[in-house]
Amino acid sequence: MGDPQFKIGMKFRDFKQFKDAVKNYGIKNIFVMNFRPNDSRRCKATCARGCPFYLWASLMERGSTTVQIKSGFMKHECAKEHKNRHVSAPWIARKYREQFRADPAWKLSGIIQAVRLNQSVEISRLTAFRAKSIALREIDGDEETQMQSLYDYRLELMKTHPGSTIKFRCDQGVFEAMYVCLAPLRLGFLAGCRRIISVDGCFLKGLYGGQLLSAVGVDANNCSYPLAWAVVNKETRMNWIWFLQLLSEDLSIGNSHGWAFVSDRQKVLVLV
Repeated sequence: MGDPQFKIGMKFRDFKQFKDAVKNYGIKNIFVMNFRPNDSRRCKATCARGCPFYLWASLMERGSTTVQIKSGFMKHECAKEHKNRHVSAPWIARKYREQFRADPAWKLSGIIQAVRLNQSVEISRLTAFRAKSIALREIDGDEETQMQSLYDYRLELMKTHPGSTIKFRCDQGVFEAMYVCLAPLRLGFLAGCRRIISVDGCFLKGLYGGQLLSAVGVDANNCSYPLAWAVVNKETRMNWIWFLQLLSEDLSIGNSHGWAFVSDRQKVLVLV
């Protein structure tokens, strides 16, 4: 599909696969292709510059989706086209998905340069931005869909980590906060970590925003030990009290004697 070589009798799964192959051929060889007529029974691919090149494809038989090239003239007699509409944002996102996965911060200028060198096509910054957005959405997932699966996520965590504490807080059905303390982390902290807990918050960059509150301990090797975290709508006193109360219940802290809490890496003792 990356560099198709067409011939009479070649078969495709459906018209979409046929048109994708023709578009990839045009991108690879720097031509722009048109599709007309283009319906559920037939499709003709021609060169946009009007040269004799054409491919005629139709269904092999009624009731089937298999498409076959029935006739064609597969030589171009026109110049190359360095402004190719087939090099669209979705196409770039699919073509360079692994590069986006390896470098989510890939700059727009780098995307434009890669397309220019590899496809000999000029794209705008807007096309590069859209391609990056599509690729990262496909890699990271759609936030709206993920938010709808929060309860499924909770059930999966409870299934794989029995005894964990995972709680939601909602206001009239609207999600406000989520608290997570996995049982293995809690038991490991109580068994081998010092009674020192660092708490901090940071902004969440995404469709819904919010704050991430976290509690981190110190293990026997003086390394950070994740203990519990919460996603809240805002970093407020009420949200911090809610988070620390749940944390104290998980750790059975009835008396603050012997416990030290550090906030923003400052030596501040907090009584619970």
